[in-house]
Amino acid sequence: MKKLFSKFRHEQPLQEEQSPAISFPQLASFSSLQEVKKRATVGWIASRLAAMLEMNGVYKETLFYFAFMTQPLDETIDKESREILQLAESAVDWLEKNAVVEEEIKRLALSTSYHTNLSLVISEVQSEEDPQEDTSYKVWEVYRDVIYAATHGRFLLIDKQEIGRYKQGELLCEIEIKERKDIPKARELAQNVFDDMGLKRSKAMSYKLIISEAVTNILKHAEYGKMQIYKDEECIRMSVQDKGPGFSLKLLPQTTLMAGFSTKKSLGQGFTLMMKIAEQVVLETSSAGSTLILIVDGERDEINDQNEQQS
Repeated sequence: MKKLFSKFRHEQPLQEEQSPAISFPQLASFSSLQEVKKRATVGWIASRLAAMLEMNGVYKETLFYFAFMTQPLDETIDKESREILQLAESAVDWLEKNAVVEEEIKRLALSTSYHTNLSLVISEVQSEEDPQEDTSYKVWEVYRDVIYAATHGRFLLIDKQEIGRYKQGELLCEIEIKERKDIPKARELAQNVFDDMGLKRSKAMSYKLIISEAVTNILKHAEYGKMQIYKDEECIRMSVQDKGPGFSLKLLPQTTLMAGFSTKKSLGQGFTLMMKIAEQVVLETSSAGSTLILIVDGERDEINDQNEQQS
């Protein structure tokens, strides 16, 4: 070990027949113990993930050390090691924010091996946490995780800071909902968007149905709202936002898991219908209002594509 660190610091004179020693960047200076703990967690996740992946790179056993560096590592370590450190950084951020880890990993579109092993490593970190020290884990997060698991990921609660990531891509249409006559206008606008996209008729009808359910709910329980439809290469995201009292956290398990459950202040059977049609239902809700995002498949009708090519 002494020889190893001597080599890192260039304390041994280089012989002509030796390969040049690796030049390690300077260690960061830390102002708090919390920062040191964070870097240690990054290093542990990186080294553990590398071991589980049976990584063959020469830096596998030194990833823990690299987690404490201040300078960019572009020329210091290989590409795979850098990517593993970046994944470890992301993992620690998710843990600090109490994010839904499986959702975050899914967004990265990793290979099956990386996806599986990263999930396992993060689970190991979570299992080591002392629940007596975890004073930040709110009741809201328990509801979020339980509902997410019970619906197999089809219903996800998010906080306000996460809304922006779902409003990316091309904005296809937007309409304010202030009075009852705006509801059919919103349905027609959505239908026009689906027609322009060349969606299958059955698919477009299903999407219009759940949009109508969400928009109608605005005037039942809120002052006013807005419908927006976004499109990117992967999917369509239909966003319905309102200014109202929000959804009751205590009633969400019933409204999302029990078909037909309804109260005066709930969405009735809306959520269960939405989860049958949409790939995922995302909800942000508070006493200031709610944002409901319906993520659906945006694949075009192959027949329409063929007709366009022929014309």
